[in-house]
Amino acid sequence: MNIIETTGVADAKAELQKGIESLAFFSDKTVDEIGDELISIQVERNGGSNLEITQGFVSLKRFLLASTYGDDAIGSFPATNPESFKTVAVIELTEMGALVMGPNDKLKLALKNLDPMKKYIFDGIESPVTSDDVYMYEEKSIADEQTNYDVNVRNFDIAIIDDDATITELNFTHDNGVVTKHSMREIRAISQDIDPVAYVRNDGKVLPNFVGFIQLPLKGIVNINVRKNEGSVVKFFMRKDVELLAMGLIK
Repeated sequence: MNIIETTGVADAKAELQKGIESLAFFSDKTVDEIGDELISIQVERNGGSNLEITQGFVSLKRFLLASTYGDDAIGSFPATNPESFKTVAVIELTEMGALVMGPNDKLKLALKNLDPMKKYIFDGIESPVTSDDVYMYEEKSIADEQTNYDVNVRNFDIAIIDDDATITELNFTHDNGVVTKHSMREIRAISQDIDPVAYVRNDGKVLPNFVGFIQLPLKGIVNINVRKNEGSVVKFFMRKDVELLAMGLIK
């Protein structure tokens, strides 16, 4: 079902009272062209606490990269298709099944900083079953002047890290207490080895990564110590799996 289809505007929002399993995103922008666009997703509960899938507005690009790392990839529809798009992504909202929605609950989707000259479409994909195991997203920033900083990544399973030249080393503390040290070159190799197909462009070219960002698995890691030089603010955008957290499968 179509939720948002917009062009010619800078902001857009929509509400849905039916649970969906995934969002399908389409745009005539390439992934590399997506820049300042922001997205917010929440479930407004009738008489209960709201479910913040994103913590307010977050980067649309980082959101796409976090939600498609691993088994999924960002694709496209070539010009030979009935509809041609430079970016096509399916974003799972839950592990498996549609979001559980109570009477009068509302799924709210909002977009900001859109390019009025481009098209942005979100469709909702339904499911015959429902699920409480919702993916949630959170962003953390390391300030310019911070050169030795610990990021608590406990309970998260995927991170999108700025591939910034100021970062010199990442040290992982694993859930068994062992600390491993990695250069950024090693981190890029690990990311690409785990998910070698990141993006299939509409010209048929397959890319193993995205310019300016590193996708990184976090399962089994509880802390990342970032060593960096001054000069840049570095962002970590992370995904949390609520059901795995509740079951103790993410530490």
